[in-house]
Amino acid sequence: GSGSNVMDYITISSTGDAADFGDLSATRYNHGGCSSATRGISAGGTSTTNVIEYVTIANTGNATDFGDLLAARHSHSGCANSTRGIFAGGNA
Repeated sequence: GSGSNVMDYITISSTGDAADFGDLSATRYNHGGCSSATRGISAGGTSTTNVIEYVTIANTGNATDFGDLLAARHSHSGCANSTRGIFAGGNA
C-alpha cells in the first residue's frame, strides 16, 4: 500500500471538516493506535517499522518517539486505559 504521514483532527463537540494536526515521523499504513485522555499513540505500520510514536492530544504538532515494538508489524490492533496500552496480533 502507499500510506501517509498526515495526522488530522476533528472537534467532536461541533461539526466541520478535519484540520491538520501534524505529521508522523514516516509514511506508514496499517498501523495500530490507542489513546488515553492525554496521549494518542501510533505503533508499527508496514512490515518494516517497529516505531511507537505519541502526540499530546491537547496540542497540535508532530509525533514524538515513544519507543519500539518488539518487532516490526502491521495490521495489528491497539487498546488502552489511562495506565497501559496494548498492541496485539498483526503481521510481520
